[in-house]
Amino acid sequence: MKLLCWDTSSKAGVVVAVEWDGGPSSGPCWSEVRLVSGFSLNVDATHSERLLWAIHQVLVSARWSLEDVDAFAVGVGPGSFTGLRIGITTARTLAHSLGKALVPISSLAALVRPVAQHFSSGLEKVMVISAVDACKGELFALWGRADEVQKCSVRGSSPNFSLWSARVREEVLTPTQLGDRLLSDLRRDGTQLAWAAVGEGVQRYPDLWQQLPQEARRYFPFPFSNQVSGHGLGLMACEALFAQSDWDALKIYPSYLRASDAELKLKAGLLAQSKRS
Repeated sequence: MKLLCWDTSSKAGVVVAVEWDGGPSSGPCWSEVRLVSGFSLNVDATHSERLLWAIHQVLVSARWSLEDVDAFAVGVGPGSFTGLRIGITTARTLAHSLGKALVPISSLAALVRPVAQHFSSGLEKVMVISAVDACKGELFALWGRADEVQKCSVRGSSPNFSLWSARVREEVLTPTQLGDRLLSDLRRDGTQLAWAAVGEGVQRYPDLWQQLPQEARRYFPFPFSNQVSGHGLGLMACEALFAQSDWDALKIYPSYLRASDAELKLKAGLLAQSKRS
C-alpha cells in the first residue's frame, strides 16, 4: 500500500511517501512502514508557495505518479489556521478527485509520537506532552501517559472509535492553565509521574516548564523533536487505514480547537457592519 502524507500545521511542515505491505492482523508497526521519500518544509511565509512543489518532488523521488497512491493522510491540527487550510484543502482536492481515502491525523499526536513510542517501551511511567504556540498568549497542547498517547492517531466521532484514548487530553490553554493541569495530572493517584515535553511551546514559555518537578523531567535522544516526524505520520496513517479503510475526503476538516478571528467577528456582527459601511 502506497500512502502520501503531509502536515502543514506549523512553519516546519513535512511531506512523505511511505509503503506498507499490509502486515499481520495486529496492524502496522515501525519496522513494517517504509519511508520511501520525504521533504521538510520550513517556511517563513505560507505553505501555499511550496506545498504542491514539495508533493511533486516527493512523488518524483519515489518514482510514483498520483494515480499510484492508494491513500492520502493530512495533519488536521491544531496549529496555524492558514497552514491547516492550505494543507487540508490540497489533500481534500487530490483525494476526492482521485477517489482515494484521506486520513485526518492529529498534528499534536504526530509531533509527540516518537517520544511516546520511546518512553512506552520502558518500565517507568512517563507523561509526554506536545505544546505549540497558539498565539494570543495560549498554547495548543496534548498530554497523557506515553503508553496511551502512542495509541492516538485520529479523533473519531464514535465513542467506540479505537484510535484515540479517552485519557489523552488535547486543548488550548494559557501557560498558567496548562501548568496547573499538568501538575495535577502528574500527581494523580498519589504517585509522581515522570514527564517529557516537545514542541515550540517548550522554548516559547520556559517558565511554564520550570514549574513542573525538574527531578521528574526526562529527555530523549531524538534530533528535530520539535517537528512532525514523517515516518511517524506515515505509521499513524497506516494505523488509521488498518482500523477503517473508507475515509471520505470531503468529511475531513481542520481541528482548530478555538474559533478563528474571522468567525469571532462574524458572530459579533463586525463583518456585516464593515460591509455595510
